[in-house]
Amino acid sequence: MDKLRIDIVSDVVCPWCVIGFINLQKAMSELSAEVKFEINWKPYELHPEIPENGYDKKLYMQQKFGDFSGKASPYKQIEQIGKTLGFDFNFSKAERIPNTFNAHRLLWKAKEMGLQTELSEALFKCYFTEGKDIGSKEILLEVAVEVGMDLDTIKLFLDSKEGGQETADEEMNFIEKSIGAVPTYFINEKYIIQGGQEPETFVSFLNKILIKEKENATTR
Repeated sequence: MDKLRIDIVSDVVCPWCVIGFINLQKAMSELSAEVKFEINWKPYELHPEIPENGYDKKLYMQQKFGDFSGKASPYKQIEQIGKTLGFDFNFSKAERIPNTFNAHRLLWKAKEMGLQTELSEALFKCYFTEGKDIGSKEILLEVAVEVGMDLDTIKLFLDSKEGGQETADEEMNFIEKSIGAVPTYFINEKYIIQGGQEPETFVSFLNKILIKEKENATTR
């Protein structure tokens, strides 16, 4: 069976990262009979300037989009796409824009437990569907336990600085690679796909990569 490693550079407050991953899952399902996938989640902060305790979302939206009272939500298209994919985006629920560094640090920890994807999906739902503050250590602890991580272990982890330097180093690695938008997918650490692509686009790209990898293998 062929193998592909996919490193997903994303932020847990990026709606297109949700859409992209749902579509990627469909593509992986279509290819599952012939390809084994290894998925890794890599950190990227869309709002690194946000303070640790978050920022008022209403104020942030006014500063970014101006006064859009009486106008359609700038996220209407994303909400509609979410519905077609079976994911509920409730943009009006969250009251704060969170700082996501600790969420990324927790995802770093989840890798050693084999729970990165489960945690990432749970964080997406927690923020976008339930409107909870995923910058809060209490909320992060709840989500971690929900996906099967040990309560005492994660409580100690969140109160420590473990994984902080590793997470910061990974973020800097992608900045140095000029990654300026997410989601970005690194396939086998050398091929790049960006954006919330359609499932058939992912399938086409992945099949081309498989062919290229086989060609490279025969010429070694």
